[in-house]
Amino acid sequence: MSTDSSHSGNKPTVIIVGGGIIGCSAAYELSKAGFACTLIEKGALNQEASTAAAGMLGAQSETHQPGPYYELCRLSQQLYRAWTDELEQVSGLTGQYVAEGIVRAALTEEDEAELRGRLSWIRDAEWVQPAEMLKLEPELTAAVRGGLYLPADHHVHPVWLAKTLQAAIARQGCTIREWTPVIRLLTEPGSGRIRGIQTSEGPLYADLVVLAAGAWSPALTEPLGLSLPMFPVKGQCISLKTEAPLIRSTVFTKGCYVVPKRDGSYIVGATQTEAGFDKRPTAKVIGELHAKAAALLPRLADAEFVSTWAGLRPGTRDALPFLGTWDAAPGLIFATGHYRNGILLAPATARIVSELAQGRPTSADLAPFTPARAAADTAAVL
Repeated sequence: MSTDSSHSGNKPTVIIVGGGIIGCSAAYELSKAGFACTLIEKGALNQEASTAAAGMLGAQSETHQPGPYYELCRLSQQLYRAWTDELEQVSGLTGQYVAEGIVRAALTEEDEAELRGRLSWIRDAEWVQPAEMLKLEPELTAAVRGGLYLPADHHVHPVWLAKTLQAAIARQGCTIREWTPVIRLLTEPGSGRIRGIQTSEGPLYADLVVLAAGAWSPALTEPLGLSLPMFPVKGQCISLKTEAPLIRSTVFTKGCYVVPKRDGSYIVGATQTEAGFDKRPTAKVIGELHAKAAALLPRLADAEFVSTWAGLRPGTRDALPFLGTWDAAPGLIFATGHYRNGILLAPATARIVSELAQGRPTSADLAPFTPARAAADTAAVL
């Protein structure tokens, strides 16, 4: 089967490789901008990194130093409320946006020192003494040493955000093709321009291709001479339930977070294990996560266990995503390697992908995130 971009009339065409939160968000913004979109996923949509998530929009809690990455996270956080409101209008579903902040609790002297050190550069944060922490969230352990209150760090429900995005892009007319592995990117002889993809069912052609394949991205760029330093990181979460809500805010400490959802459950996570492409949940991790959660919120010791799951996050060696274009492969837009923050970074990434596709100035300086940094590393090794 061969499909050419001319089949979409006068609309420019784009293929998005990867059906996670990043790929679906890019498809939504590109469709809005007038592109005829085809979204390709090797399995079912939103079954990898997007499932290893609690939905925290933690621009403050998830970054550890100032710089371009922190600013990109803040940009995306500021876009989020209006973006999810718009998605709900288009889709008729809800991503369950909750405008409660994060209480980042320090339980050790070392953690307290690290958190206090962030106050010199972090925005939308204040230090809270132990007594005030317990007023904010009375169920916290009495051993809390204080911490940061981060009122702008809200959260969504990752599963419902995914459903909202899927419904929105379907209503926009985006073609969704699940269970369609991409074998390679197709290049134009001589120019190296990316013209489409080879799938298990045949070639597909388009004006542009967006690479949003997460931990599977390097396999597609290797034949182009670009070795993306990316790797899968298994993240396992558990879900607990109590008879009555214990917390209003997300409660976070080193090695554990507890996010209250609107159905009365708590998502507790998440582990970080380089285990290749193995995404099997393990009993040991269930026990460890529950123990950490109970140390933070003692009444969770008797909580009902609901479920566990794991997904593969796309890690990068320098902890920065690959976002932008690469001169050696015109026609290809990179939107991959978001690691723990794909959900947080979805609206900003999607906006930037749309801007690149339209040849417009981007909302953020992409120099720190350029795919060319991987090309330089590859050349150094050679």
